[in-house]
Amino acid sequence: MKATSRVLLICFAALSLTLVAFGAGAAETPDKIKIGLMFGLTGPASPIGPVQLKGAQMAIAEINAAGGVKLGGKMIPVVAVVKDDETKGDVAVRRFKELRNEDKVVGLVGSTFAGISKALNNQARNQPLPYISACVAPMDMFEKGKLAPTTFGIHGTAYSIGYSGAAYIATKLKLKKVYFLAPAYSFGRDQFQGAKAAFDKYGVEVMYDEAPVKTADYTPYIQKIAEAKPDICMMAQWGTGAITVLKQAHELGLKKHTKIWFNWMTNVFGSGVPAEALEGVYSLMSWYWNLEGLDDPTLIQEGMAFVGEYMKVYGDPPDPYAGIAYVGTMELIRGIEAAQSLEPMAIAKAIMAKPTFPSMKGPGTWRIDHQPAFKYGAFVVKGKGPAERKGKWDLVKVIGAYTGDDYLPPLKTEGY
Repeated sequence: MKATSRVLLICFAALSLTLVAFGAGAAETPDKIKIGLMFGLTGPASPIGPVQLKGAQMAIAEINAAGGVKLGGKMIPVVAVVKDDETKGDVAVRRFKELRNEDKVVGLVGSTFAGISKALNNQARNQPLPYISACVAPMDMFEKGKLAPTTFGIHGTAYSIGYSGAAYIATKLKLKKVYFLAPAYSFGRDQFQGAKAAFDKYGVEVMYDEAPVKTADYTPYIQKIAEAKPDICMMAQWGTGAITVLKQAHELGLKKHTKIWFNWMTNVFGSGVPAEALEGVYSLMSWYWNLEGLDDPTLIQEGMAFVGEYMKVYGDPPDPYAGIAYVGTMELIRGIEAAQSLEPMAIAKAIMAKPTFPSMKGPGTWRIDHQPAFKYGAFVVKGKGPAERKGKWDLVKVIGAYTGDDYLPPLKTEGY
């Protein structure tokens, strides 16, 4: 073999190894890494989608401010490609394909409604792409055989919301008669499945009703609750429905007849109703910007550092859904750096090879079903009235936290 041919062969072999290591996407766009950000910016999810986008964009801005993603010995900037799924499953699927096939993103952080996260997981099974679901996803999405190897649910399932809320009602509030009002889709029904498991465990009676997702007038449902005279009513609504049901429950004087537990509170929902409507309402929150009262000074300090940085950018304190989208975006980028590759399965394997990561909820660790167990699964809060508040965003007081291992669905129920 001639010396020139031998040199060319060596160079070709080296190039092949580079392509294998960093994936086709890196070879095509070595000067930037594109990440898709897709949320419900319009439609029923629109109260929450924009704050998720803010959290994800802040993560990317921080990575770029530090020089970018270290890949192949170079620092490569991250570029966000933003899409609106319009809170419609068919739109989300179409835009997933656009992001993957036309925009050439190397991963996706997104979803504001549970059903859309399931639809995108199905796409990721057929067209592999690292996908971090930034909303509470349906339980069956995580079942063995249904979960795409490259899908990760940073916010877990609605089962956890229902279970932990019900366990608190049964063991801390010690109430025995509960009315559960759900939205008529997986987010509400999965919450009830979790709540029913806890109530059965603790011997609590629960009545169930559900309303269509786009319900504008909850009067008939609220009247039925008042007539049933439960000790407490759990409300599982989301998006525009969450604000509507809280407002109408206040206007119709439901608190005169029962205590109210709003299952999954956010800054957006709490600030979207009068202070009087939130006063005395118990809720569960994924996280809250002011954890004052929690017996964990380190977590409070770390949380306030994140809050301070977020407020420098946006002015207002972060919604919990902004926080979780931030963490999800950071996890995708951590996976890329750890894998030293843009290949989907390599990124997924790298995330699971070192499954523990930091968050404002304390350390999180990915389980085999790609749901994270956090030090604090959720925080129990109680709404503040007008006299108690100190500023626009002083919405609730933290009164407890959920750290139990049973916060997440048992792995055996998912086929693991």
